Amino acid sequence: MYDDLARTQRPSPLEWFVVNAVIPTLVVTLALQVTSPRRASPPTNPADDNVRGWLFTVCGMPPLGRIPDVFPTLVRMPRPVYPDAMRRAGIEGRVVLRALVNTSGRVDSSSILVMRATRVEFVVPARQALQAALFRPGWFGGQRLDAWITIAIDFPNRSE
Repeated sequence: MYDDLARTQRPSPLEWFVVNAVIPTLVVTLALQVTSPRRASPPTNPADDNVRGWLFTVCGMPPLGRIPDVFPTLVRMPRPVYPDAMRRAGIEGRVVLRALVNTSGRVDSSSILVMRATRVEFVVPARQALQAALFRPGWFGGQRLDAWITIAIDFPNRSE
């Protein structure tokens, strides 16, 4: 009787959102912070060190880098090469990438992470376009700073 009742009950919209959106997002964010290849230098504020030390003790996460006052801004990026087979088939796509922009405004090619892709065929052209991109670097406390960015690259199927 109780098993039937449990199977017929549906979660509320809030429960569904938390289970299917919030929790996976937090897990992915924590995993990326732990496995990221390079981090910005640690903060100099002792209060930040105490909070970060507590976070490391509770969550098992290493200390995080500084959050910039100004995030990197895209100046220019070449248009990614649309795979011919995908264009002929009329398939559109989107690739979401995360990368570290250094103080010279260039993307560190070894830091590019694929967060999401509609089709695997679009990943290589998106990575190549991001590697050739130029950014205004991030700033923290009046100094340039290596900073992480997340960018979506679309592959629309339209002839130009």
